[in-house]
Amino acid sequence: MPLEEFNEVFREEHRQLRDMLLGLIDAFQSSDSERARQGIEEMTAHAAPHFEYEQEALYPALADVHGDSYVEKLVEEHAQALEAAVRLAELAEQEELDEEALAYGLELVRQLLPHVSDRDGLAVMVEVLEPATIEKIHQAQKESNKRRVSLATLTKGARKGAAKRKKAGPATAKTRKAIAKPKPTAKASRAAAAKLRKRLPAKAAKRGRK
Repeated sequence: MPLEEFNEVFREEHRQLRDMLLGLIDAFQSSDSERARQGIEEMTAHAAPHFEYEQEALYPALADVHGDSYVEKLVEEHAQALEAAVRLAELAEQEELDEEALAYGLELVRQLLPHVSDRDGLAVMVEVLEPATIEKIHQAQKESNKRRVSLATLTKGARKGAAKRKKAGPATAKTRKAIAKPKPTAKASRAAAAKLRKRLPAKAAKRGRK
């Protein structure tokens, strides 16, 4: 089932990223530059495809439940996490990681950790989306993991999107289009919310019988 498969991969990726970031904290605190470089390379390779389908498919789908303003907040926080990952990748390219660089790397890792832990809870909300929407998210997840986009490519696209949103303004149709394509209209969102309210009791009762 798409939902079960999505959740399994989504949460396992978060666990992997969590462990990689915790390993980086230990490497930076113990001043192990080589281990830090290897850890950063591994982390960014895993993070980029995960960040891609979150940005392109997961966040926009949640607008039906949470609304556009919450999705815009998710996208903004996502961009900050992506920027921290980029800074880490740049740090790993330095010839020498002195005490100052190690402290900076530790700070960047700690900026990324909340993104990993907080986003894991979004899987709960995916459960109440329409089956067709869940299928689209799952498909995006599979395609991202197959394509294995680089962090540099993903960052370039995210920065272009952020520039378009800033130029358009937070309340315009252009902003909503920049966040995700296609994006439901306000009327469609209200209809989806009404449909969601009707489905929730039935789903709860069904789970209670299991």
